[in-house]
Amino acid sequence: MAAMMRVAPVIVRAPFPGEGTAIAALWRELWDIHESWGGYPGVRDARVYARLARRLDEDARVRAGQSILGRHVHLLADRGGMPCGQVEGWFDRLGTDLSTAYTCEVRSLVVTAHARRLGVGQALLEALGLAAHSMARGAPCVLAAEVLAPNPGYAFYTRVGFGPVSWTARIEARAGAALANTQSMRARLAGPGDALSVAHLEAVLASRRRDAGDMRFDRPRAIDAALVDIIATHLSGNTVANSLDPCTLVACDATGTVRAAASFAVHALEPPFLPDRRALVGRFSADPSCPEDRSLRALVALASQMALTRGAPCVEITDLTPPGTGLYDAAIASGGRPWSRVVIKPA
Repeated sequence: MAAMMRVAPVIVRAPFPGEGTAIAALWRELWDIHESWGGYPGVRDARVYARLARRLDEDARVRAGQSILGRHVHLLADRGGMPCGQVEGWFDRLGTDLSTAYTCEVRSLVVTAHARRLGVGQALLEALGLAAHSMARGAPCVLAAEVLAPNPGYAFYTRVGFGPVSWTARIEARAGAALANTQSMRARLAGPGDALSVAHLEAVLASRRRDAGDMRFDRPRAIDAALVDIIATHLSGNTVANSLDPCTLVACDATGTVRAAASFAVHALEPPFLPDRRALVGRFSADPSCPEDRSLRALVALASQMALTRGAPCVEITDLTPPGTGLYDAAIASGGRPWSRVVIKPA
């Protein structure tokens, strides 16, 4: 009879001081994998990971054996006394409605190669779910993860109960900017005078998200003078097109009527990523009577022009509906390539 090999049990716990180097090595493995899938490239400088290890050790000392620190959760998988995986979570509520579920964003989930297919990833997510559930104090809460399109881990997330709620495409900013000359609808920065139109479009977006089963965001709100005033006040600062502040864009037809809206933001990538800028255009909402391809192309064109002025080489087109639907197909027809999807699961 063949000898049976005993597999050391997986223990999920908070990181301890002195494990920073091992955790930094896990992060290095994760960034290398993501880069092989076409993700943002990571640094190769050992000094960066040495600084990261020192920061992780200091963080572990502050945590004093607790996985939860403020809104941040950090969990380590220990197998036979050796770290073999880790996950982080960021806990927040992405809205103002008290009925909106809390969200724990799954970050940096990685299992080292020799420990895969042993249940380590599932154990980490289960522990993260328990932590998020305790932080929610009985309120609804979901785990949410962004999974790159080439990532074979999507099958894993499906197996452990996650389901997709939104999709993202990515386009080269120069290609997106060229769309400005190929369609009749034009996009611009929104202003206070667009507040009522934006309020109606926000209701369209909220309904679409709830219909898709995405409980991370507020349900549609009643449109009244108070809501319009809040939006107008917000849009009054929406005038500087070359700053790094998030802004709201609108697409107008030939008569100047607002037919669609989107948000635009640029974030600086920090080590262990190579220094770069990441541009995102999302929160798409369109008048149902307006063809989605026309409004999306106009909004992507303006976002791409703004991305170039802010030093971002690509634009992620987020908050898309599933493949085979108008919004997603419009993003692909405009030159976008499948980039990622967001999957969620109740905590």
